[in-house]
Amino acid sequence: MKVEVQGFKQSLTASEILSPYLGTIWEFYVSHAICKSAGQRRTASDYGLKQLPLSKMLETAEVDSDKIKVLPANSINKTLAMNDLVTVSGKGMEKKNQAIDIDTTRIVCLTPFSISDEEPPSPHIGDAESILAHIRNALAHGNTYLFANGNMMLEDISVDGKTITARMILHQKTLIDWIKIIDKDSKFYHFEEAGEEA
Repeated sequence: MKVEVQGFKQSLTASEILSPYLGTIWEFYVSHAICKSAGQRRTASDYGLKQLPLSKMLETAEVDSDKIKVLPANSINKTLAMNDLVTVSGKGMEKKNQAIDIDTTRIVCLTPFSISDEEPPSPHIGDAESILAHIRNALAHGNTYLFANGNMMLEDISVDGKTITARMILHQKTLIDWIKIIDKDSKFYHFEEAGEEA
């Protein structure tokens, strides 16, 4: 199904799927995020991992390998368009909302990188950490769009507000699933059927 997403921007508190777990979601993705900008940052090794299990994360999220683009780039506009993640078309007085597919899970984001001499771009962090950093920013800045089909769009925007740095369509439950995958030994987070324990 295609929809204009602008009317679906909401806090996670509006999600029946996620609302019982808001404390845990905030702790994992924002307060103790696996990204350099988090003041109380955790790393994969804090969870007993050598590296983040990206393949398992994507499999659980039902993101096909051709539907993930983590790019060492300054702009992802063309890639957003190729993946049906452009939500506005036109410029100036011709600007209008554009409907996108909200059923297909997919991830498009840029990742920090450096270039030296004639070498290709070299990412500073792994793809999984990059995705988690963009999720952190989307949650922290309220760029969350919740859909009735159980999916959501997370959006990250540059500090100056001019550049989309990530858009992803994921199942809402993916936020919980990824916590369980990364904290596989329940070192920090314990889930119960009726709710949460942090």
